[in-house]
Amino acid sequence: MKNNLEKLDKIKINEKLNNKVFRDFIKYFENKNKQKISKKLLTEFETIVNKIATYNDHKFVKQSDLFGMLFIQQNEIEDFSEKFKEAIRETMFKEVINYQTLNSNLKDEFEIKYNEKSLTKEEKEHASKLVKWIRKQVEIFSNEKLINENPQLENQITGELTKEFFKEQNEIFIKIYKWHANVFEVMAK
Repeated sequence: MKNNLEKLDKIKINEKLNNKVFRDFIKYFENKNKQKISKKLLTEFETIVNKIATYNDHKFVKQSDLFGMLFIQQNEIEDFSEKFKEAIRETMFKEVINYQTLNSNLKDEFEIKYNEKSLTKEEKEHASKLVKWIRKQVEIFSNEKLINENPQLENQITGELTKEFFKEQNEIFIKIYKWHANVFEVMAK
């Protein structure tokens, strides 16, 4: 990490850099945690993120650049690393989380009907279609290229940290998807 930060010492931030992703993330982080970040710390976060984006020759800040905020030594935000990772997870994987929540809610609804032996033919067909769709998602998330060749994760400063995080999240999503697929498969019969 120290070597990575040393690379940033002499970086002059690209004045044309679009850092909307940073600003949107900060708003989300503050709202989620019901905490206003001080101007001083906000400036430190913005500076490191912008320097990382500039170093990587990004025209706009990417989510992988945001991981630079973890390099800042601060005492203002308790459990910052955990809070950051939770917020970045919710923003990076918003669609996946939404789909898994919908699947989970439907699974619960179908499970009640299944146990009552009141699942309709249409609901069983829907469960069968969901099994196919979910298994396709597992296939997509299991493909190493999703991580190793993902341009959003390419970053000379935070790349390994970002890829490690992305991989951990993928593993969690795959487990949930597999569980959902198995349950829907039983219900589809």
